[in-house]
Amino acid sequence: MATITVERTVGTTKKAVLAGLIAYNNERMGKQKYKRLAISLKERGKIVGGIVGGVWTQVLFIQLFWIEQKFRGKDHGTKLIAAIEDEARKIGATRSYLDTMSFQAPGFYRASGYEEFGAIDGYPGGVTRHWFTKSL
Repeated sequence: MATITVERTVGTTKKAVLAGLIAYNNERMGKQKYKRLAISLKERGKIVGGIVGGVWTQVLFIQLFWIEQKFRGKDHGTKLIAAIEDEARKIGATRSYLDTMSFQAPGFYRASGYEEFGAIDGYPGGVTRHWFTKSL
């Protein structure tokens, strides 16, 4: 009989779920490549910003994007997003997507050519989560 277990560490379960999901997806879509990407902004060798994502099938998912406060508003974000999009195109990506909170950067993504395709209200402090996509 199957049982449900609540776990406080996710490593073992995550590996099993990921392996099962990959196998299922491969059955339906054929084996697909996944390529991770990271672009950093450095000053004197220290990372002061960066963008991390991955391309699966032909879609770039931007997972993490951060720039230290004193480097914001100086076109670094525009250059970082252009760099990850360019790298994604080189490996066959034709679309990009990401999510951001209303207090983070929805305006930046709109200015970068991204279109909003969904939002969820109800986060603490009146915050909304937004999803964006862009054709590459």
